[in-house]
This record gives sequence, structure tokens and C-alpha cells, in this order.
Amino acid sequence: MNIDIEPGVVLTTIALVIGLILYTAIKSRHMERMKMLELGEPLNQNSKSFLEIKFGLLFMGVGVGILGAFILNQTYLQNNFVIFPAFIFLFGGIGLFTSFFVVQRYQNEQ
Repeated sequence: MNIDIEPGVVLTTIALVIGLILYTAIKSRHMERMKMLELGEPLNQNSKSFLEIKFGLLFMGVGVGILGAFILNQTYLQNNFVIFPAFIFLFGGIGLFTSFFVVQRYQNEQ
């Protein structure tokens, strides 16, 4: 059973799904804020979510994972590309885990 799917169909489907997810997220946030304004609740503009730290450490972990998988693939495992997703998820998770403790330490200092 060989099904040939054009790359354009796959890319279009992925783009539509991501676009729908982003639209839903933005629309729900807007509706939530409008409801808060109707009820007279103040919008919390000074809340810090530390997204820069979280994304920075996540992407650093992903970069280290890609580099580590590449080095391991070149030295020990010849053409074994299963290690790439494993290292990306492992080091990305370590980056998020580290960001949790960094943000927690910063919030305790304040």
C-alpha cells in the first residue's frame, strides 16, 4: 500500500492547523479580556511570565541536543537518525526544567 502525497498538501495542512490554533488562542484571550473589562476587573498589566527566560533556555537546550546528537552520530553511530529527536526532547526538557528553577529563584528574591 503505497500512498503518494504531494509535499504541498502536507505543508498546506500543517500551515492551516497552526494558523487555526493561533487564531483560536488569540480570539480566546481577547474574549477573556473583554469579559474582565465588562465585569470591571482590572487587567493585570504588570504580571511577569518570564517567557524570554523560558524560551531562551528551551532553545538553548534544543541547540545543545542537536549538537550532541550530531557529535554522537558522527563518532559512534553511523547514520542513526533516531538519536536526534531523543536528544532534542531530552535537552529541551532539561532547559525547561532549568527555567522553572531560575524563575522560582528570581520570584523568591523579589
